Amino acid sequence: MVKLSIFLVIAWTVISGLALLSSAAVANAACPQVGFTIVEPHASSATRAVKVGKNQTLFVRRVPITTTSDIAEIRLVRESAGDNDDDADLLIKLTPAADQRLHDATTNHSGRWIAFMFNDEVLVNSEWEGPYGFDPGEKRVSMMHGMKRAQKLMKAIRGCIGETAAATPTPPVSRVRH
Repeated sequence: MVKLSIFLVIAWTVISGLALLSSAAVANAACPQVGFTIVEPHASSATRAVKVGKNQTLFVRRVPITTTSDIAEIRLVRESAGDNDDDADLLIKLTPAADQRLHDATTNHSGRWIAFMFNDEVLVNSEWEGPYGFDPGEKRVSMMHGMKRAQKLMKAIRGCIGETAAATPTPPVSRVRH
């Protein structure tokens, strides 16, 4: 009888643990993959191919610089410098470790291409210029004609990070360029 009781307790513990793990996996599966990654000029075992438009393929590193879990806060704002109401900016605060990785990946790497991705969609792909890397603190990802894509990202990421502002754009903010 004692052996049966012990067996039932162990079985219950294992089943409960598996249930918790599977619910966490479902929650993580529901979160999009959002972050910065390096774009390489050629395919390799360290890259994966992503389509941009109908005719272009980029080779992005399989291991991104930052991921969704590195985002501490994200806000959507309307582009203040553009003439188009469809332009959008994402203002992103990363964890200190992710800030440092992004800084290291861009410092003294002028000419390196960096993409900001939402799952397998490249939202922005730009060439880093100059010896200075991304500064710590808030990052700005500017997207011409990108309001719908930015709103889609904001809706998908809700609940996946610490603080997420509403998907409704806030008033314009001043543009800062590096």
